[in-house]
Amino acid sequence: MQSMPMGGLNNGDICDSDAPGMNGQAMELVRTLKVMTLATGSDQGCWSAPVFFFYRPGGFYFFSSPTSRHIGEAGALDGLCGASLFHDTESINELRGVQMQGVIELLTMTPETLGAAGGYVKKFGMQVTGDNVLAAITSHYRAKFYRFVPQETYYMDNRLGFGSRIKVNL
Repeated sequence: MQSMPMGGLNNGDICDSDAPGMNGQAMELVRTLKVMTLATGSDQGCWSAPVFFFYRPGGFYFFSSPTSRHIGEAGALDGLCGASLFHDTESINELRGVQMQGVIELLTMTPETLGAAGGYVKKFGMQVTGDNVLAAITSHYRAKFYRFVPQETYYMDNRLGFGSRIKVNL
């Protein structure tokens, strides 16, 4: 049986983002992880869906089917959605991740969007033919390009005490 760390923050404490290095700890996870889980809900119940993401300041970019449940449910709520990403670990004492509330936006063809699509392709080593990366992926995978824009973000780290959460800015 593992002992739970109880030092540092109290269980479930939420602190301001001035905690030393916590924005950096959150950004380390964003830079190194590949999968983000989106969480939505409706009168039909709750739903979660994993998506591969590419991060740029201000948003998490991902491809998804426009008919998927998470896109439909978020769309019914003006894009409102929860999202999380967590470091995979064997120990509950080492669990750490990022929890967010924000909105999903359907993206249109702009230089910024094309740049993000190019970053996505590079991150995941996808082979795309043609000059328009976004059009090629959209056509091949029958998916559209979206951005999750966090409005509230917390870094959660059990190494600081079980259930510790710290508000951060990405």
